[in-house]
Amino acid sequence: MNPRDMEHDDAAQAPTGRSLAANRWMFVPVALLGLTVTVATVTVTSAVVGHPLGAEPRYDSKAADFGAELEQRAENERLRWVVTPEIGSHGSQRTLAVRIEDKHAARIDADRVRVECIPVVNAEARLAIDLRRSGPGEFEATFDSAIGGQWEFRIAVERGGHCYTDAFRRFLAPVAKGASRE
Repeated sequence: MNPRDMEHDDAAQAPTGRSLAANRWMFVPVALLGLTVTVATVTVTSAVVGHPLGAEPRYDSKAADFGAELEQRAENERLRWVVTPEIGSHGSQRTLAVRIEDKHAARIDADRVRVECIPVVNAEARLAIDLRRSGPGEFEATFDSAIGGQWEFRIAVERGGHCYTDAFRRFLAPVAKGASRE
C-alpha cells in the first residue's frame, strides 16, 4: 500500500466537527458517569468532613427510646408548669432569665434549672448552662455568643424528683465583627 494512500485513509477516518455534532449522544454516558462520580465525591466528603451539618446529638438513641419522650410529655401535662423566658443581649453577652410558675401562677422554687442553648444556623455551637436562683421562682444566667439569628432553648426544671421540660425559640441579634462586650 502506498504511504500517500495511508495518509488519505487516516484523514478520512479523523472525526470532523460535523460528524461529532451528528453523534453527540455518544457523550451522554460519559457525562452521566462524570456526574455520578461528582455526586459520590460530594456525598462522601460531606459525611466525613467535620463541618457542622446541624445533626441532633444522640438522635438515634432518642428515636429508639421514644417511650421516654412520651412519658416526659405526660409528666409535663400533669405538672402544667409555665416557664416565662426573658432574653437580653449586651454585645456578645446574652442574659437568659426565666420565671417558673404552676398553673395557678404560684412560683415554683426549683432545685435545678438547666438550659440547652442551640443556634439554629450552627447547631454544633450548642451549649448547656445551669441557671442560678435570683428570687422565688426566678432563675438567670449569662452566656457569650456572637452568633445571631434564631435560637432554640430547651429547658429542664427539676424539683422534688419531678422534671418539667419545655422548649422555645427566639431571635437574637448578631454581633458585629470586632464588637465585644459593651
